[in-house]
Amino acid sequence: MSDFLENLKNAADNGTFNSEAAKKILEINELADKKLGAGTPADLEKLQESLDKRVEGNGEIKEPKEQAAAITKEDVEELNSRYELKMADLKKQDAVNIQVATLIEFDDIITATVGDLLSFTADLKEKFGEEFEKKNPMFADLLGKINEMNMKYNNSIINN
Repeated sequence: MSDFLENLKNAADNGTFNSEAAKKILEINELADKKLGAGTPADLEKLQESLDKRVEGNGEIKEPKEQAAAITKEDVEELNSRYELKMADLKKQDAVNIQVATLIEFDDIITATVGDLLSFTADLKEKFGEEFEKKNPMFADLLGKINEMNMKYNNSIINN
């Protein structure tokens, strides 16, 4: 048994070091001694290295991980090909999304502008209402343009 394990065993036996990690290490050591029996020093060294690797910092014993399956060059090329196709699709979708956002922005600006125009024409009708009712020829062009704008843009807003 190594000095480390011997010191750990003595500490656990004397009660100066009483932890679950020490108890588990002792159990593993006893099982290893039984299993190896009259093992060679090389076998004991391999066992010690294995235990050292399995017991890390927190004292938990970790099970060996299954080995990952080997990936072939063809698998890597296929994955890269799928990745490139996916990235191309994402770039196309991004370009489409940018155009949709631009159209939405234009629509918002135009809608706000038409709203402002219609509000302005309503204010003009109110402001010059008396002149329009008198059919003052000086205001005929203004009334004509107000009516033209109302017909043109009220219909466009109602249709949308």
